[in-house]
Amino acid sequence: MGSYFEKVNYLMPTRIVADKNALDDIGEEVVGLGKKAFIVTGKNSARNQGYTQRVIDSLKKNNIDSVVYEKIEPNPDVVLINEGGEIARGENCDFVIGLGGGSAIDAAKGIAVVVSENKSIWDFVEGYEIKKDVLPIVAIPTTAGTGTETTPYSVISNKKIKRKDGFGSNFIFPKISILDPTMTISLSPYYTASTGIDTLAHAIEAYTSVFASPISDLFAIEAIKLVGKNLRTAVANGKNIAARTNMLFASTLAGVAIANPDTTIAHVIGEAVGAVYDTDHGVSIAIALPPVMEYNCVSNLNKYANITKLLEGDSFNLSLRDLAFKSADSVRDLIKDIKLPLRFSDIGVKDNKEILALSLREGSSKSNPRSLSNKEFEKIINACI
Repeated sequence: MGSYFEKVNYLMPTRIVADKNALDDIGEEVVGLGKKAFIVTGKNSARNQGYTQRVIDSLKKNNIDSVVYEKIEPNPDVVLINEGGEIARGENCDFVIGLGGGSAIDAAKGIAVVVSENKSIWDFVEGYEIKKDVLPIVAIPTTAGTGTETTPYSVISNKKIKRKDGFGSNFIFPKISILDPTMTISLSPYYTASTGIDTLAHAIEAYTSVFASPISDLFAIEAIKLVGKNLRTAVANGKNIAARTNMLFASTLAGVAIANPDTTIAHVIGEAVGAVYDTDHGVSIAIALPPVMEYNCVSNLNKYANITKLLEGDSFNLSLRDLAFKSADSVRDLIKDIKLPLRFSDIGVKDNKEILALSLREGSSKSNPRSLSNKEFEKIINACI
């Protein structure tokens, strides 16, 4: 085995501003990014909760105009992102604010690229490289899940061709991320659970990725620990501000963790399911995660044993191997406790052919810690169904 420090190349350029009611200070935080903001958000939630107006008011107080684009749906589609880019360009906006869950922030990243590059966002999913700065991006997450507020990734859907895929570029790291735990209090138990498990998947996948480093491990370990101690409480009692704060930090730390080593095949499978069946992202990932962990476990018994300890404590009298293999069951127990489904058949998935075809695209398993054949990939997907 080579040195642990054989190759490390780590970047984290996002400024993180975290505080209760930090949303009201956004105007002060973005001074210097420009005089006109393009606010990207969903159809109802942010406005109904008053968040959109609070952003507009704080910007106005600091002499910054804004244009609101409220069309984003879960699994944001290429058509809406291209449309948003055209509007933002036509309005001469200087920077983009993503206000909402992962879909809104990923869409904001996509729109910033479309404005600056004057191309369809799908070109970048297909491999076209961003070669210069795009419009500055500000992220304001209202869920504790995707971690996109600290990553160079954006996941885009193309419903016309049933594809859901991501692209990455250091140019789409948010310049600033505003973390306000009070904004997550209104999340339902279901979305608290599904976004929380997405956080856990990011942390576990970053920790076990073939590209993991001592730096990413620090963030991943802390995120896993925070999820283990706080997700059940946040789901059971959404008004518990300590649990909400800890889950929001876990999401952001897990985002920092995956920003360089990336995720593994649990996300590949979950995103393929989302592309074909338009399912909830967090739930799709949650179902894929334990079978993937069982397959990958032998690649690093020490790390998988540590995942069990981080989630459940260190009171087990087990061998290293048994403790490592218990990690998948630790995740399953958490999924059961927060009342999420454990099988794709529970969310309407009946067939594996399209999922398998999307999962097997070139390069999809390059970060996975254990190599696998097409047949082994199919076996894992079948175990999820």
